[in-house]
Amino acid sequence: MTLKTANMQLKIGLFLLGFMIFLGVVFLLFGNFAIHINLDTRWQQSSSRFLLGADELGRDLLSCVVYGAGVSLLIGFAVVMLSSFIGVVWGLVSGMAGGITDMILMRIVDIFLAFPGILLAIALAAFFSPGIAGMVFILTFSSWAGYARLVRGEVLKHKHKEFILAARSYNASFMRIIFSHLLPLIKPIIFVQASLGAAGVIIAESSLNFLGLGLDPETPTLGQLIDTGVTHIFDRPVFIVVPGIVLFIIIISLNFIGEGLSKGNMNALD
Repeated sequence: MTLKTANMQLKIGLFLLGFMIFLGVVFLLFGNFAIHINLDTRWQQSSSRFLLGADELGRDLLSCVVYGAGVSLLIGFAVVMLSSFIGVVWGLVSGMAGGITDMILMRIVDIFLAFPGILLAIALAAFFSPGIAGMVFILTFSSWAGYARLVRGEVLKHKHKEFILAARSYNASFMRIIFSHLLPLIKPIIFVQASLGAAGVIIAESSLNFLGLGLDPETPTLGQLIDTGVTHIFDRPVFIVVPGIVLFIIIISLNFIGEGLSKGNMNALD
């Protein structure tokens, strides 16, 4: 893949994600935002009040889709920030320390990586009450180990290079070597992993909500909307098509961003 193609992927991903956020903000500012339960308006048809109709709880479907997309992005970015921070610190310390410290820290990482992330998240969801904070904790707990493994590998690749040995010869501190010399080198790779990881986190969050293990049922999410739409796929297909398309665009835009950053870095290194 050429650098031009990678840049095109990055631009398409940023455009799609930015466009979705823009539409959501415009609707929040100027649209009829109604996500509160109102049984008097349940299953309303499309109208000027409810552009896409109302769901089984009387909520405006378009409002629920916009709110659900915002919740997915909020959880996705929060989990990526927390899991990448934990994983980066863990990997840096493990790779630089070496010896018994590295062995212990990596065996802990291996334990987490031995369980599929979504299965670990499902198991943890049974012990936490529904809520955004709980969802962020569950998904962070099941996704930080990948960052640690990646960062540790990059540290091992660079720790014996001349500039690191020179810094050590001048008695540079452990923290200075990590944050002044190693972290700037691995920062692009972290951004790539975070972009791709955000898509995976949002898929996991939607899956948990689809299975009924996520947020409170009163909180509209894309996964819950798709779950509701499954039972009405023939009589009200809009209830599964619209949230499904929004979720697809969010995931594909994040994948485009991650792929563009990844291929761009690889071509830059070449």
